[in-house]
Amino acid sequence: MIKRNGPRHVKGIIDGLIAKWEKGAVKKAGAIGTAWVAAVDVETKEHTRPVSFKNGTLVVLVEDSTWLYKLTLDKRVTIAKFNEKYSGRKKAKDIRFRVGSLEA
Repeated sequence: MIKRNGPRHVKGIIDGLIAKWEKGAVKKAGAIGTAWVAAVDVETKEHTRPVSFKNGTLVVLVEDSTWLYKLTLDKRVTIAKFNEKYSGRKKAKDIRFRVGSLEA
């Protein structure tokens, strides 16, 4: 650990915190995407995109209301498969499907 003598500029502290947060967010997003792809079949993967995972709730965008309905019916099985594949500390308790654009 580096000891610093004297005051530090606030901008440097904030920039360091933001960089650390972004690195963690990217790592988490990668783990979520990897687990989602492993948990669902190829067809489902093509019509969905996980967008966030917070407080035990995974939010997944779906192409249209037909996919929303289909995935809602299989939600419990999908949560179990996702949790098997997800490498993060906290596991999913729920999945919320939202109709939206799959463009990244």
